[in-house]
Amino acid sequence: MTIQNFDPTTLAMAQVFSELLNKAGGVPMQKAGGTPQGPYLHGPGGLFGVLGLDQPIISTHLNIGSSLAAALPVRSSKYTDPLFPYITGFVRSDTQEKNGVCDTPEEAGNMKTCILTTQFGRKEFKTRELEVNRIGQLRNRGEFDDLRIVNSPLVQQMAGILTQRFALQNVNPISAGQEMVARFLEVGVAFQRWLCPQTYTGNPANSSANGGYQEFPGLDLTINTGKIDAIAGSTCPSLDSLIRDYGNYDVQDTSAPYNIVHVITSMFRFLRKKAEMQDMLPVDWKLSMRSGLFDAITDVWPCQYNTYRCQISGQSENGAISLNDDFAVRMRDEMRTGKYLLVDGARIGVITDDCITEETYADNSAIPTGSYASDIYFVPFSIRGGQYQTTYWEFYDYREDVLPAISDANASMFFWSDSGRFLWGIKPPYNWCIDAIAKMEPRLINRTPQLAARLTNVAYTPLIHYTDPLPSQPYWVDGGNPSGYPAPSPYSEWNPAGPGGQ
Repeated sequence: MTIQNFDPTTLAMAQVFSELLNKAGGVPMQKAGGTPQGPYLHGPGGLFGVLGLDQPIISTHLNIGSSLAAALPVRSSKYTDPLFPYITGFVRSDTQEKNGVCDTPEEAGNMKTCILTTQFGRKEFKTRELEVNRIGQLRNRGEFDDLRIVNSPLVQQMAGILTQRFALQNVNPISAGQEMVARFLEVGVAFQRWLCPQTYTGNPANSSANGGYQEFPGLDLTINTGKIDAIAGSTCPSLDSLIRDYGNYDVQDTSAPYNIVHVITSMFRFLRKKAEMQDMLPVDWKLSMRSGLFDAITDVWPCQYNTYRCQISGQSENGAISLNDDFAVRMRDEMRTGKYLLVDGARIGVITDDCITEETYADNSAIPTGSYASDIYFVPFSIRGGQYQTTYWEFYDYREDVLPAISDANASMFFWSDSGRFLWGIKPPYNWCIDAIAKMEPRLINRTPQLAARLTNVAYTPLIHYTDPLPSQPYWVDGGNPSGYPAPSPYSEWNPAGPGGQ
């Protein structure tokens, strides 16, 4: 069998781990701790170790499939310190003119350049430890072993990240023999929960001192001002992003200095004009914002879009103008269904992402009580009609060099998954107990920060706040039984109390 292409959804887990463990001798890795961590899927104390369960399993876990992290394209890389070159202008050469006709003309100014860089992040998780002979156990013939997940708890986008090796949705039954697959699934969810907010908040300053944990620069750093040449240390203001502050006004507040349509339209025009002058058009811009904010904006967008430059005598730009109600409702519904905003006649795609940081009055007293505030990101996905991708993921590729080096060391208990984006290792067993470790090294590339923008501190006031997808967020909903269901103890000579003796 080929360990590098190991797929736990199609191979017998016992065979896989038998081969891996037989090849793991002599590898200086820390052994498992020898303390199995339940609950298991089936059998006594199992999560599904209950007699008579219906076959479909419905997941209420809030996956984060609607996110910028899931929408961005993905590449592999083995370069740890990339350098991105730019031509940022030319030295001025019109400060003086020659006098005599035979005088030497002024020399044309040379070009100016800037070099930016970025870095990989590093994140690791491990599976819960398990006892190998516990896999496959069932309580009795009354415990069904053909359960199927109806809706996958893992993201199905993100160019296949975390799904190529965790495809549990309507593929295989959640059988007792898939115990290790389920624990891989838990690792997948943990990686996704880390990666989604890091897309925005990632900051290498938060990395551990000795490199065990590293963060890549997120969009809050790359869509910003203060760009610095990676070699010379000089500033590169022509690469700065456009940053504007909405001042924590509610998007539906008519007392705001400028309505939300005016601000977003002005920012879009600025970016489009810059792209035109830099010969970058057409640019594929996407707007990324929280889903509740998008709904609040589309509530007012049709009226503001069609009237914000129409003036009524004696009224401000926010003065009310009568619109055909059917037209406004249809425009609103079409934007929500199509996930876009109509800006200067162009449909700008919107990615709703509830991993974006959100604040309340408790975080910032400038936010109105009962309101929530977050940022809107203008992200350039590509330039020149799609010829060049400009915002994308890069992952360190473990296939090209890492696995051959491991093979040379006769350490075949390592394998990669998801096109080399994840490196896995089966730790040497502690008697009958095993666990697995996994790591990834991603980074987010933003090649045209000067065509990106961020509108900060945009407030909205929903009647009901949506449920959050991350446990760290205030509107995340917990619940359920994490410890399994104990089986009744039948009467016996060693248990005369029977079921009542549990």
